[in-house]
Amino acid sequence: MSSTTPVNPEFFPLTTLAERFVNQLTQCRRLNVKVHEASEHHVLMELPYSEKHIGYPETGVIHGGVITTLMDTACGCATICAIKKKYDSLEISPTLDLRVDYMKSAKPNQSVFVLAECYRLTSSIAFTRAIAYQDSIDNPIAHAVGAFMRISPEMIGDEFRAALMGESEGPEFNQLRMQEEAQFEKAEQPAEAPKATLAVKDIVQKASETNDFEQLLAHVPYAKWIGMDVERFGYELVFRLPAKDSNIGNPVLPAIHGGVIAGFMEMSAIVQLMVFMHTEKVPKIVDFSIDYLRAGYHKDTFVECHITRQGRRVANVNINCWQSSRKQLIATARAHFLIE
Repeated sequence: MSSTTPVNPEFFPLTTLAERFVNQLTQCRRLNVKVHEASEHHVLMELPYSEKHIGYPETGVIHGGVITTLMDTACGCATICAIKKKYDSLEISPTLDLRVDYMKSAKPNQSVFVLAECYRLTSSIAFTRAIAYQDSIDNPIAHAVGAFMRISPEMIGDEFRAALMGESEGPEFNQLRMQEEAQFEKAEQPAEAPKATLAVKDIVQKASETNDFEQLLAHVPYAKWIGMDVERFGYELVFRLPAKDSNIGNPVLPAIHGGVIAGFMEMSAIVQLMVFMHTEKVPKIVDFSIDYLRAGYHKDTFVECHITRQGRRVANVNINCWQSSRKQLIATARAHFLIE
C-alpha cells in the first residue's frame, strides 16, 4: 500500500472509533498521530515527522521510542476495534509485552505509517502484529508483535466510554483540548535545548567528568521532549522520568503511555552505552523487547541499565523500570544496539 493512497472512511466503519481512541491519549495528540482507516481486521495510522522527535542528531532520524509508541498505539487500537466488532463491547486492553525489530532507519522529514492487526482474540489475551513503513509497506522500517490483556468492560470508565462513543466531544471538550495543547506547546518552547557545538565524544567525556548530563541529553531532542534526566551514583546511573501530563497514555487510571515507558527505557540504555563505552555516535537500536509487569502510574519513574554483552559492534543491555520500589518493577526490557 502506498503512503499516498487516498482512503475512504466509509469503507472502514470503525475509523471514527479509532480516531476517538487515539484523540483521548495525550501522548498521541502531542505526537499528532493520525488515523486513516480502521476495521475489525486492521488499523492504519500516520506519524508526521517532527524535529522534536529526533533521536540521532547527526542524521535527523527520529528516536526508536517514537516508533515504539506509534506501533504500541496501533496494536492497542486494533485490539479495541476487533473486540468491538466481534463482541460489540468496548474494552481497554493494556500491553503485556511488545517486541520491535528495527530493520532500517526512518527517513528524515517524512511521515511514518503503521499497519496493525489483531489476528487472534481469546477470552483473556489479544495477539497483535504491526509493520511500520514510509514509501511502501513492502519496504518496512520496523516490525512488531505484541500481546494485550483483555479486562472487564466495566473498567473502562463512563467518561472514557462516552468519549469513545462520541457522546462527550462537544464545544467545551474541544476548547479544553485546544487550551491543553497550547499549554504543552508553550511549556516546550523554553525547554528547547540549544544545538550542541561539541562532538558526541567530547560531550560524553565532559558529562562523565562533571556528572552533569544535561548537555548529553540535550544532544538528543527526544530525551528532552519526554522530560527525562539522569544522576550518577558512583559507577551507577539512575534515570528519571518526572510525572508529566503530556506523557499520559491511559486517561482512566491515569497512567504513562506504554510507548513512552519503552522510549524512556531505550533512551536510558543509549545514554548508559554512551557513557560507559565512550561512543562517538549515538548507538543505533536493533531490537527492543519489553514486558509490562504493572501499570506505570502518573508519577515519577526510574530506570537502571546493565550492559550484559559488549562486542566490537553489538551491545546487549538489560533495562529495569520502577516507580515506588526497585523490588516492584513496572517493566523490564532487553535491547541490542549497534556501536559504530
